[in-house]
Amino acid sequence: MPTSRTVIDLSHHNSVSSWQTVKAAGIIAVVHKATEGVTFQDQQYHVRREAAKAQNLLWGSYHFSSGDDPLQQVENYLTFAAPQADELMCIDFEPSSSGPNMSLDQLVEFVGLIHKEKGRSPVIYGGSMLRDATKGVTSSPISACPLWYARYAASPFGVPALWSTLTLWQYTDGNAGNPPHDVAGIGFCDRDIYFGSDDDLHKNWPLT
Repeated sequence: MPTSRTVIDLSHHNSVSSWQTVKAAGIIAVVHKATEGVTFQDQQYHVRREAAKAQNLLWGSYHFSSGDDPLQQVENYLTFAAPQADELMCIDFEPSSSGPNMSLDQLVEFVGLIHKEKGRSPVIYGGSMLRDATKGVTSSPISACPLWYARYAASPFGVPALWSTLTLWQYTDGNAGNPPHDVAGIGFCDRDIYFGSDDDLHKNWPLT
């Protein structure tokens, strides 16, 4: 299968000097942090969305999960990010930076609420916490969501058994994992592989 090393994910922690340079470096798609928990909103999100889409880059947003009420998290995410039909939606299922982690049941609830509101499911991003949470689970509604797997190793081994296919692989956090680790116009950042060609990425975006 062809792969496309043309997807990056960012947050306010990253600096962007030129979206034109980012595109010229071969990047096709950008997924940016929008919200976290029930209150946090990334103030770089909207200005960067406008600038990136002006360069005809594919755009997506992610919500960083917490153990707070899933309904309030969905409201925070959808109200602030206001995902459009051509934009990827994602739930980032990893250890919370404030308080308890999101549970598997809360993840299922979050995904269901997004589907109810938007008519499509979000991509699920996760690594070790997702592997642990789904260990021994043989059936779950979340298996219908595309999987974006984080594993900074030579290959994406250990994919949770709920998924038979892998859609995106975050292979580096800008430090660990396979090179390249940086992107012109940004510097070191999270980089991702899409399992398909560049043309497939354009055709299938927003992947749900």
